Amino acid sequence: MQAIEFESVVQGQAIPLPSTAALSPGQPVRVVVMYEPTPDVDQPAPDDDAILRLARHPLVMAGFVPLSRDDAHAR
Repeated sequence: MQAIEFESVVQGQAIPLPSTAALSPGQPVRVVVMYEPTPDVDQPAPDDDAILRLARHPLVMAGFVPLSRDDAHAR
């Protein structure tokens, strides 16, 4: 068995092989994928709700000025 080592980027749930990999359709291969896990910030925990997610990761918007207490009560 021969080994090929290369780095690639997953594209559409597939990993493109380098052009130097001479593989034939139907050829049996053994694949080992090693990757660095990325933090899943956008994945809410099952017991999370929207308010808890916003409290943990507040939205930051340029130029936002919150209402004063008087303005908020006037509305």
